[in-house]
Amino acid sequence: MKQSISLVASTIMLSIAVPASAMPVSEFLPKADKLMKAGMGAMFSKNRKPVMAEMEKVTNGYRADIKAARAAGKTPSSCPPPKGKGKLNGKEFIAHLKTIPVAQRNMEVKTAFHGFMKKKYPC
Repeated sequence: MKQSISLVASTIMLSIAVPASAMPVSEFLPKADKLMKAGMGAMFSKNRKPVMAEMEKVTNGYRADIKAARAAGKTPSSCPPPKGKGKLNGKEFIAHLKTIPVAQRNMEVKTAFHGFMKKKYPC
């Protein structure tokens, strides 16, 4: 069971082609939640590609935002994870998304991710 949760979390974080539009938490959360519950079946889920693509876009954007803030001499909204501890725990991120009130889940996953990282890795 632990291996399948780890596999699903890894699947969520893997990269695939980046879609053009941003996904709201209200759309992302049910897909990601289904993947987490699918275990080994997540590899064949129709939700896999959109969730992975969104996470690639969000994490790449996060790193670019930190780099841009530092280049501008500003403190980023959060600090990057310490070296060697940079693996994102998909289960932890999904739990964070579930704490967002339903009325606010129209926010982009990017905004929710920045909030998650700010909470987990404050500067």
